[in-house]
Amino acid sequence: METGYESMETAENKVFILYFMKKIHMAVGNIQFIKIMLENRYMNYFYLQQYLSELIEEKLLSTWRQEGQQFYEINDKGLEVLSMFENILPLGLKKRVDQSVTPIRRSIRMETLITADYAPEGEDGYNVFCKIKEDDFPLIEIKIAVGSKDDARNMCKNWSGFPQEIYLEILETLLKDRKKDETNALPSFEG
Repeated sequence: METGYESMETAENKVFILYFMKKIHMAVGNIQFIKIMLENRYMNYFYLQQYLSELIEEKLLSTWRQEGQQFYEINDKGLEVLSMFENILPLGLKKRVDQSVTPIRRSIRMETLITADYAPEGEDGYNVFCKIKEDDFPLIEIKIAVGSKDDARNMCKNWSGFPQEIYLEILETLLKDRKKDETNALPSFEG
């Protein structure tokens, strides 16, 4: 059974999550949200998971799955509850969120737009999936088979670290005006 202090702390933390979701004004993936909360030392992992579950159960946050990831967003009922209880949040905490929301939003957009992942394929290979999206429109999607986990990790690291450069290199390579001559022609497999 929660004491009065614990009950107040729980309420404050749940209201804080609602406040943060209102300020961020966009859907946030589970991994991104956890990373933001932990990096900024807003709350610990276990409490965060508990409060998220309770807010979803209470229908104050909407949640859905997309491309294997769970996303959260504040809904109308959550906004209504926040408007009633926002005053329990310390002003310093609200100010801290208000000051950090723009760079956090930018970071979330970049992480959502650029994805790289890999999965085992067979006994000794991996498939690497790389994507760049712009406003939910895929600019490029690549699936490449590689022979080792190290190669798969390296491709994902490079794609995530240098997406614009790699995208431009691919475009340049594919748009290059090429002439087929006998020295670089592929062999014909026709009978």
